[in-house]
Amino acid sequence: MLRWVSLLFLVVAATASGCASAPKPTETIATAFRPNSEIQPLPPTRSQQKAPPASTIRHVNFVVPAPEPVAPEIPAGALFGSDASLDDLLGFALAHNPEIQAVHMEAHALEARVPQVAALDDPLLMTTAFLEPVETAAGPQEVMLSLSQEIPWFGKRDLRGDVAYHEAQAAFARLAAAQLRVIEQVKLAYYELYFIERSTDVNRQLEDRIKQVITLAKTKYENAAEKTGLETVLQAQVELAQLEIELVQLDQARAKAKAQLIKALHAPPGATIELKPLLPETNVPRTAAVLVALIDQCQPKLDALRREMNRDQAALALADKNYYPDVTIGMNWYSIGSPGLSPVANGNDATSLLVGVNLPIYRQKLHAAVREAQFQAARTSQQYDATWDALRANVQTLHAEATQHDRIAKILDKTILPKAKQTLTLSLDAFRVDRITFPQLIENYKTLLRYRLDYHRREAQRAQALAALERAVGCAITTWPPNSLPVKP
Repeated sequence: MLRWVSLLFLVVAATASGCASAPKPTETIATAFRPNSEIQPLPPTRSQQKAPPASTIRHVNFVVPAPEPVAPEIPAGALFGSDASLDDLLGFALAHNPEIQAVHMEAHALEARVPQVAALDDPLLMTTAFLEPVETAAGPQEVMLSLSQEIPWFGKRDLRGDVAYHEAQAAFARLAAAQLRVIEQVKLAYYELYFIERSTDVNRQLEDRIKQVITLAKTKYENAAEKTGLETVLQAQVELAQLEIELVQLDQARAKAKAQLIKALHAPPGATIELKPLLPETNVPRTAAVLVALIDQCQPKLDALRREMNRDQAALALADKNYYPDVTIGMNWYSIGSPGLSPVANGNDATSLLVGVNLPIYRQKLHAAVREAQFQAARTSQQYDATWDALRANVQTLHAEATQHDRIAKILDKTILPKAKQTLTLSLDAFRVDRITFPQLIENYKTLLRYRLDYHRREAQRAQALAALERAVGCAITTWPPNSLPVKP
C-alpha cells in the first residue's frame, strides 16, 4: 500500500507541474498578429536581401476591433459626402466589411480553443449499487463510489496547447491579410471612380470647345454669299453628339464603380456615395529589390504559414508522444454494512486506490499518425515556398506596371499635353481665318482629348498598381521619399 500511495503522489505532482507549464492564452494570444511582430524561429527564408531599417518603413495600420456579435447599424442614405477622404472609406470598410468580420470571429474562436485542449479531461465519477450485497468479513458491501482522472503523458498537454496556439496566431495573421485585401478593393474602386470623374470633367471642358466650333461654323455659313459650309456645321454637331454619348457611358461607368465601392464598404441597400475622389501624392519606389526584401518582414500570408509550420512541428511532436501511455489515477469508496461474517466485524467503510495506463499496442495506427504529421509539415513548407515565389513575381510585376504608368504620366503632363493644348488653340484661330479645314481642327481636338484621358487613366492605373503592390508586400510603401530607397547597383 505504501508503494501505491508513493506512486500516486508522484503522478499528482507531475500533473501539477504540467498545469503550471501549460500555455496561458490570455497572455499570449493578446499579442495578435501585427506587422513586424516577433515570431518563432524558423528555417532560413529564401530571400537573402537585406531589408531597409525599420525607421524607413510605414506599415499599414491594421485595425482589430473587439469581437461583436452584431455589427453596428448603418443608416441608409448618403454615407459619404463630397468632403470624405480615402482614409474615411478605409476606416469604414475595416469596421464593417463582412469578410474581415468573418475571419475576425474565426481567429477569436480558435483563440478560445487553446485553454480547452490544454486542460485535463473531466474527472469520472461513478457509483455502483449492489442488487445483492456482497458479503465480506467486515460486513456487506452495499454501495461503491469511484472517482478517477486521466492524466496525459508528460508534455502532451503542452503540445496540444502549442498546436492550438499557433493555429490561432495563424488565424490572426490571416485576419491581417483579409484587411489588406479589403483595403486594396476599396482603393481600386476609389481610383477607378477618380478616373471616371476626371474623364467627365475633361469631356465637359472640351464640350465648350466644340460648341465654339459650331457657333463659328454657323457664323461662316450664314455670312457666306453662296451659303456654303453647312457640312462643317453638321460635322461639328455630330462630334458634339458623340461627346454626349461618351458622357452617358461615363455616367454608367460611375454607377458601376460606386457599386463596387459600396460592396467593399458593405454599405446597406439604398446607401449612396457622393464623394469627390482625389489622388494622394505618392512616389513609386525606384527598384523592386527592396520591396521583395520586405515581403518576409511584412506579408501576413507568409507569417500565417510560418505559424502553421510551428503548429505542424508541435503536432509531429505530439504524434510521437502518443507512443507513451496515459495514466489514470482514482480512488474507490465502499459503503460497508454493520453485520458481518466475522465476529469482530466493525462495519467501517473501505477505500482503495487505482492506478492504470492505456496500452498503445496498435502500432500501425500510431505510425500512420506520425506519417500524417510529417506529410502535413512538408506540405506547409512547400506551400510557404510556393507562396513566396508567387508574391515575389507579383511584386516585381506590379512594380513594373506602376513604374510604367508613372513615367508615361509624367511625359504626358510635362511634354505632350501642353503642346497638344497649344496646338488646339492655334487651330481654332487658324480655322477662323480659313487657314485649316474643319477635319484638321477636329483631329487636333480628338488628339488633345485622347492625351488628356490617357493621362488621367495612367494616374489612376499607377495608384491602383501601388495599392495592389502594398497588398502584395504587406506594407504601406507609397509614403517613402523617393531618395530614401536604395538604388540597385
